[in-house]
Amino acid sequence: MSTSAVEVSGEKVKVMWDKRLIEIFYDICIKEIFKDNTPGEDTGLGWNPIKRTIDVSNDWWESRLKIVLKATKFRALGIDLEFEGKLDQMFMG
Repeated sequence: MSTSAVEVSGEKVKVMWDKRLIEIFYDICIKEIFKDNTPGEDTGLGWNPIKRTIDVSNDWWESRLKIVLKATKFRALGIDLEFEGKLDQMFMG
């Protein structure tokens, strides 16, 4: 389980992310993708099936980490195998 703080109506609120909430979030994202509602501009991102991480250049990481420093953990941290199929749906089509 992980936690993060989000701002809601000007107030910081702590959010607890367990596997169930992550799965709900992924399902919502997949539904939006099928509606052709995608927020990202990045294309050409790869996938490393051994590390289970996105496979991009160091330059790409450096530019993104300047914007979202907390994303550092995703550079080397693999995803939960249970959700790999959902992420395939989201990003592979």
